[in-house]
Order: sequence, then structure tokens, then C-alpha cells
Amino acid sequence: MIGCNLLSRDDVVVFSIRFAICQTLLLLSSCHLLLAQFPMPNARDLDDPTPAHVRTVVSNYCRLEYEGARLDPQELPKFKQFVWWSSAPKYSQIDVIARYIVDQAPVAAKDKYTVSVQYRLLGVYDMVNGYVPEPPGSMQHVEFAVSSQNGEWRVADADNSLPHPSRAAMLKWLTSQLSTAQDETVKQRLQRALTLLQAQPASPFAK
Repeated sequence: MIGCNLLSRDDVVVFSIRFAICQTLLLLSSCHLLLAQFPMPNARDLDDPTPAHVRTVVSNYCRLEYEGARLDPQELPKFKQFVWWSSAPKYSQIDVIARYIVDQAPVAAKDKYTVSVQYRLLGVYDMVNGYVPEPPGSMQHVEFAVSSQNGEWRVADADNSLPHPSRAAMLKWLTSQLSTAQDETVKQRLQRALTLLQAQPASPFAK
């Protein structure tokens, strides 16, 4: 008769404990590898207010442009606290917009941040050729570079430095320019721009 070696109750308990320990160690090892590949942000990263502050700087800049401050020399000092340049960039064109959206997540690169802004573009006014409406739903992407000096963050550059006033601000500017224009050609150009822009939908969500 062939005998069978049966494990005692104590042996089963010891084996079960050892198996559980091995499983736990394996699980911890897997978690460690996962964290190594996808590290969790530390408390400093989560509490860093810089990205939010940088976005606010760009938002304030865009708001002033939207209100038409770039078109009025008397309003230009309002930009001083948001930009590093001593004088506003010169321009020969104006990008008229219906709305703008500032990206929620500035991108850090060395000692600066890049902030993306999406504009709903209505048209472009050229100082020589006049106003040309854009097709409905046209969008424009602009990237702002924001840098720091002595802990203060301001706009240092943009890949499109043209003014971006709202439709209402642009209509106000055109009307003002028309009231003081002396040259007949300039008057015709301004009047045509007024007519074209007035014909475009006022709603920023219009298609």
C-alpha cells in the first residue's frame, strides 16, 4: 500500500502566511515600478501659484486689447504692469475679434512660460488696403512668452503682436478716425470698413 504524506494543519498555516507575504511583496514591487514611470507631483508642484499667475497676466493683457486700449495712445500706460517692453509694438494691421480664450495650462520652458490664446477672428483692417472680413468661424492661434525679472512675471513677446480689439472697440475707433479724417481716400476706406464690420454678426458665438 502506497502511503500519502499529508500536510499538517500548522504546515498549511505557515504556507498560507508565506504565500500572502510573497503576494504582498510582489504587489509593492509593481507599485514602485509604476510610480517610477509616472511620478506623482509633490506638494510644492501642486501648490505652485506661478502658472495661474502667468495665465492671469496674459488674460489681463488680452482683456485690455479686447477693450481697444492698444488703439488709444491715452490707454497704453495700462499695459505697463503686464509687459516688459517700454513702448507698444508698432503695427500696420489690426486683427478684429469676437472673443478670445486663454489656455488653462501655461507651458514652462527654462526661465519662461508659453501661454496659448485662441482668437475668434472677424477680420483684418489694413491701414492701406482697408478691412477684409474673415470667413465665419475663423480662428487664430497666438503664443505669448512670459518671463520673470526679480520674481515679477510679464509678457515678453508674442508671435503676433498686432492689436486684437473687439468688434465694438473697432467700430468706435473707426468712427473716431472717420470724424477727423481729411483725405477723401482715407474717408472712403474707413467708411467701407465701418459698413463691412457692422454687417458682421455681433455675437461672438455666431457661425
